[in-house]
Amino acid sequence: MVVYSLFLYVIGQHMNKTLGYISFVLLIGGMVYGTYEYRKTYLNGFISYGKAFSTCFMIGLFAGILSALYAFVFARFIYPGYANEIIEKAREGMLNSGQEMSEEQIDTALEYTRKFTTPAMLATWGMVVYAAGSAIIALILAIFLKKEDPSLNTTV
Repeated sequence: MVVYSLFLYVIGQHMNKTLGYISFVLLIGGMVYGTYEYRKTYLNGFISYGKAFSTCFMIGLFAGILSALYAFVFARFIYPGYANEIIEKAREGMLNSGQEMSEEQIDTALEYTRKFTTPAMLATWGMVVYAAGSAIIALILAIFLKKEDPSLNTTV
């Protein structure tokens, strides 16, 4: 996902939301592949729902930590103007929203935006989003990745 994000930056598409969603596809693919390989390699091809969930979640959490570190490095060192670009996009969005906003209201909203677009805040919020998203995705993926061991079935 980091390599993909760097690729988007190099081709000038780092602000393209549609292409940004592909990173979630990469996350889901990594969670599925990692959990499947764990099930096959270490659990003799079987995995409970709970174990599938925790494995998927841990993969997503690890990816979130790496992505948060990357976001910090990107916004702080690679592209220090990133926060200003986010703020400018926010200004354009407010002006094009069709809502009547005074210049004072726009400035107030952008002040709050500035507080949340520091490198540390981008990394923090990225981590929160990845943790929450990974939990939701893991809940769903575990349904399809679980494979109960029939030898453990105690019902007669």
